[in-house]
Amino acid sequence: MRLLDKIKDHILLMDGAMGTYYNQQYGTELEAEEANLVHPEEITAIHKAYIEAGAELIRTNTFAVNHLMFPKQEECKRAIHAAIACARQAVAESSREVEIAASIGPIRQTVTEDDENTIKEYQFLINSMLAEGIRIFVFETMLELKWVRPLSEYCKSQCEESVVIVQFSLNPSGYTQYGFGMKEIIDKLGQMETVDVFGFNCGVGAAHLRKLLEKQTFPKECMLSVLPNAGYQQELRGRMHYGDDPEYYAAASILAKVTRDRLMLQYDKIMPEYGFAKHKGYGSQEHIAALKKVLGGQAPQPKEVVEENADGESVSNAAPTDFISKLERGEKVFVVELDAPFDAQMDKFSKGVYALKENGVDMITVSDSPLARSRADAALLAVYAKRLTDISVMPHVAMRDRNLIGLRSEILGAHANGIRDFLVITGDPVGPDNRGKITGVFDVNSIRFMEYLQHMNEEIFPDQPVYYGGALNYAGNNIRAIAGRMRKKMEAGCAYFLTQPIFSEEDVQRVIELKEMTGAKIICGLMPLVSYRNALFMKNEMPGIHVNDEILNRYDPEMSREEAEDTAVALCLDIAEALRGAADGFYLMTPFHRVGLVNRIINAIKQGE
Repeated sequence: MRLLDKIKDHILLMDGAMGTYYNQQYGTELEAEEANLVHPEEITAIHKAYIEAGAELIRTNTFAVNHLMFPKQEECKRAIHAAIACARQAVAESSREVEIAASIGPIRQTVTEDDENTIKEYQFLINSMLAEGIRIFVFETMLELKWVRPLSEYCKSQCEESVVIVQFSLNPSGYTQYGFGMKEIIDKLGQMETVDVFGFNCGVGAAHLRKLLEKQTFPKECMLSVLPNAGYQQELRGRMHYGDDPEYYAAASILAKVTRDRLMLQYDKIMPEYGFAKHKGYGSQEHIAALKKVLGGQAPQPKEVVEENADGESVSNAAPTDFISKLERGEKVFVVELDAPFDAQMDKFSKGVYALKENGVDMITVSDSPLARSRADAALLAVYAKRLTDISVMPHVAMRDRNLIGLRSEILGAHANGIRDFLVITGDPVGPDNRGKITGVFDVNSIRFMEYLQHMNEEIFPDQPVYYGGALNYAGNNIRAIAGRMRKKMEAGCAYFLTQPIFSEEDVQRVIELKEMTGAKIICGLMPLVSYRNALFMKNEMPGIHVNDEILNRYDPEMSREEAEDTAVALCLDIAEALRGAADGFYLMTPFHRVGLVNRIINAIKQGE
């Protein structure tokens, strides 16, 4: 392809911002992509300005063309057709040799949206652009790695001549919004044969991005694109200033571009001489011209390359935790959940930890404010228990109460204190009595956060990775959907599943079937029912837990505490025996701090093996 030959020989200049430049230039609130249809001459004029400034590749005005702006596919097609026509007209009128690339921005998902539907929308956009004769695709301001391979492979499968350029947006720490680090992006995209050029755009300024890049190594013969912001606004002596000197920007960066928001209009009113309203932090016509002047016909500079081992893979010295090692060896594990206190009184919790340690349980787990009722922090209690006895502890991490920043901080803090095992759950929603007063966060769901932990392992914990399991609610009408969700969690690094309490024969058979369908490590939940009243409550008040009449009839309202505990032990042993072939271990939920009862059940199961 002609474009790739050009890049090998000299640094290629791309254009700059479209959306904000359009809004400033024409004083309208109309979205730039909508202007393709109603004011194409204005879009063409902006393309021409960038070409005149020295841009050798311009992107179609299609960054935000998707279902969020144009709900109907026919509307998207019309906007794409008009955008490409504007770009082609600008090139034709310039009499210069300029390439045209399709701009495709990220399609935002909610936590409930299916990846398959998003992939289909991306494919629709690609097909629409291919039908217009476009062969260069710029996937820009990307946030997640999972889209890159399927989209780049699709482009190549539909047209072998396609050129795929992928650009990620980073924060000043070198991470995307979803936790993908620069190193991981470089390593993975550098190995994808279907990605021709990769790099970074938006998020940080030229000098900052350059510093981040200087710390990295690159695969052999990679082609890199770098399109930073034009700088940052800053407060100086009570006034907002913006470092947008074009010569400085040209010297500090390779390419110029992107997207920023309209807040810069406010800064323009405070300090109009800095041109906020015109460029808003994006590469402007002046920036492109300055880059052209400085770069001239410079060739790309060679980058430091990653040396590969004999197998072409990196070697990790990471050792699994004791708990994971035992699971991998096929030994049955015993996990016990202790209730976190509602207050700061730790006596019962501490006694439970000591008793379980003495009995040799494999893992203590601490729930994260179940039923959305505030309890002592699970991660802090895990650290407390580990320091108390050096027992393995697994805090639950619920998505309900913390945003992604808080979740990341919690993992970092726990890991620094020796905690490497976690149970990742979405979490119970806030109850109706507290809605409006207490807000559930749910930035991500459990699967998305597991993916995030995968990246943290690669970037932050390569020598001491964290290990995490997921919750398995085996109930539901569609067992294939349940199995599908389990597989998604396993693909995201989920090492095992803890189930809801199992009571009925139907529950047992459902778990066995899910085990056969997925091959997952399943740690089966056992909850001793300590009285008739307790059994009756679980039957009628706890959704998703199936205490049937047969189980209820094993209890007598008048039986003694000792008789009820004997019944609870016998019931748990029956369930454990029925699950012998499917269970990779057992997860016991401690009722009313009766740790002695739980230890009794564990010992009885071990004796029966």
